[in-house]
Amino acid sequence: MRAAAAGRLLAFHVCDWLVPTRDMLLDRGMMGDGIIDVPGIRTWMESSGYAGPVEVEIFSQDNWWKRAPGETLAVCAERLQSVC
Repeated sequence: MRAAAAGRLLAFHVCDWLVPTRDMLLDRGMMGDGIIDVPGIRTWMESSGYAGPVEVEIFSQDNWWKRAPGETLAVCAERLQSVC
């Protein structure tokens, strides 16, 4: 697997999937709030040789977008350390 992935993994994008979800695009969760095994996927990425940046994208119109930006950023930074 590592040889097949070499040079093909260009990014690692994380968010979480909420169940139930209210909107397919705009109801994403902060890492650790949903059902995606983010630590497991990160392990797969790293064991395949990926050592690049981790991109977080939280489309959350009814939750995270309504919070103070500093709060959202602080939780995101903490979750990158504890969940990812």
